[in-house]
Amino acid sequence: MQRINWIDWAKFLAIALVVPIHIPQGHGAQPVTFFEVFIIQAFFFYSGYLKKTPFDLKNNLLKYWQRLIRPYFIYNILFYPYWFTKFYITNQHMPTIIEALEPIAGIFLLQTETNISCGLNSVTYFLAVLLIMHLIFDLCHRTKFMHYFMITISFIAIALYTLSKYNCFTGELIFVGLFKSFPFYYLGHLCKQYNVLEKIEFKKDILYFVCFLLLSILTFQYHANETNFSLHMISFWPTVLFGLLAFTIFCKLLDSVHSRVVVNYSNGTMAFIGLHWMIVGIIRYGILKPILHVPADYVYSPLGAYLLALVVTLILYPIILFLLKKAPWMLGKQTNPSTEA
Repeated sequence: MQRINWIDWAKFLAIALVVPIHIPQGHGAQPVTFFEVFIIQAFFFYSGYLKKTPFDLKNNLLKYWQRLIRPYFIYNILFYPYWFTKFYITNQHMPTIIEALEPIAGIFLLQTETNISCGLNSVTYFLAVLLIMHLIFDLCHRTKFMHYFMITISFIAIALYTLSKYNCFTGELIFVGLFKSFPFYYLGHLCKQYNVLEKIEFKKDILYFVCFLLLSILTFQYHANETNFSLHMISFWPTVLFGLLAFTIFCKLLDSVHSRVVVNYSNGTMAFIGLHWMIVGIIRYGILKPILHVPADYVYSPLGAYLLALVVTLILYPIILFLLKKAPWMLGKQTNPSTEA
């Protein structure tokens, strides 16, 4: 598949922005919460945009195993020693057998919290949600009424997300992530099918970027400050949409800027998903707390969060380069992308 340069920029910038929103910050910290509203949905949007439509069950299942299922288990297994060490440091005793088995059960229950399980590397819920979306798409694509089914499922997802926010049922990551992101996954597919983002027109794209950025800021401010639940939820969807479009068009404006570093980070998205939370934890609990005496429950300012995220991003680069060369299967790839046809 031919690379799309602006997609590489989008994946790189989006994954880099995921790191600071996972770092504890004061309630309402800006501009982090602005990105938090739409940046996760951006990943699903691009996944839908890149989703190939020809249906081949055997080939698709093999792809899902290589690109999603296998990395999901790998990065959770790698995370377990960190979880075990953090448990001991935090509680000053070893976990019981039951406590030690709970995160292992959580892997198979897709990071859900139950009486017998707890989330381990919870960020990897993204891979499970994306797998479910791909499977839904594949099943719908086999029918003559694919778009009717996908539209219906999107509206059901919107309704279920609203109910989850209203505390009608437990908001587990796997379900909430699916409900609030599926409409944007499908929207991404529609944009690709109808060539909405194909043309790079610099002057028009600047105008679209400014318009969508202003709309996203206005709707975000309204959404963040609206106390009426119904209006708060109704405003959520245009807030995500405008933010996502502004971010996407900004990345299109970078299409003429080619960088091997950006491509490497884009290819290493899986390493970001699987390792960044552990690296943040190692820095916080292994360096900042014992050496600089920063409390484990310290709440960062936006600037502090971005600086810590920058450090994590820089640490991940040599790891990504190593995996691209020696273990591309850990990035959901069969071979080094630079050698692929």
